Amino acid sequence: MKKIALILLIAFAFTAKTEVSSQSFRLGLKGSPSLAWFKSETDNYDSEGVRLGFSYGLISEFVLAEQYTFATGINVTYFGGKLSFPVGEQNNPEVDLPMVERTYRLQNLEVPLTLKMKTREIGYNTYFAKFGFGGSVNLTARANDEYYNPANSNTEKADDIDIKGDTPLFRVSMILGLGLEHSLGGTTALIGGITFNNGFTNILKGKDFAGLRNQQARANYLELSIGVLF
Repeated sequence: MKKIALILLIAFAFTAKTEVSSQSFRLGLKGSPSLAWFKSETDNYDSEGVRLGFSYGLISEFVLAEQYTFATGINVTYFGGKLSFPVGEQNNPEVDLPMVERTYRLQNLEVPLTLKMKTREIGYNTYFAKFGFGGSVNLTARANDEYYNPANSNTEKADDIDIKGDTPLFRVSMILGLGLEHSLGGTTALIGGITFNNGFTNILKGKDFAGLRNQQARANYLELSIGVLF
């Protein structure tokens, strides 16, 4: 009888441990359309609005406590921006300098590191907020240029320029988000949310066309995330 009780106790402990372990880690997939823009920190560099972007990747969550998880994953992000800037130095205020409007298209591989704080389940929904940081590596950097010379009103275009040399390898950002999980039963849930990815580091490097100014700008984007957690 003691042996049977011991065996049952070990089996119960193993089953409980397996159940807890299965609930302490979750894996999923997500896709996120986004609006992206550059915020310039260089004199005479002007932002020219937002661009559509997209990201997709894996989601993973490690349970820290009942309503707290460590959320990370691997994301492939496509984002960019548009800047206009003069070519040359303004020595005569009565003469307009030639201008370039450059559209940036970047692809990065990002690993987010965030703390996710959740409410208790309300109906089938659980609401959450997340905060943390992201680190990414640049994979490709391309640009389209439109050159305008006011002296003769000529416009020239150059598409799909490789600007890898003008883009740093690493990008660091702050991540803020709100969203909800809709339970489909067990640990499976549909997720949706809005995330703001605020760039901390300079997204450009080197000098401008004339070699006069150091290029500085921050890349930001706002994304709508849709996915599933298992």
